[in-house]
Amino acid sequence: MTTFSELVTSIISDLRQGGFVKDADELQHLANLALDQTLLADTRKDALKKIEMRCHVKWLGDLYLPHLSQKEWWGKLEKLGRSTKKQVQAI
Repeated sequence: MTTFSELVTSIISDLRQGGFVKDADELQHLANLALDQTLLADTRKDALKKIEMRCHVKWLGDLYLPHLSQKEWWGKLEKLGRSTKKQVQAI
């Protein structure tokens, strides 16, 4: 099973490969906040909620990545969305 960290790293890589550097940087920043054990739980949960919002088809799902089919891309985002929810519950 893929971890939250592995999923987010893979999606950041896909975004960079597709030329969406700003989105990749934002996602990296949010992931760093979410995974930082020294931060307050509310800060981490807020970062995770922002990541989950980006997994929507009208946000990152709207981007065209030439190296992935739409189905593959949406599948990855769906997995990240589910993983994000689990992370929130674990905090």
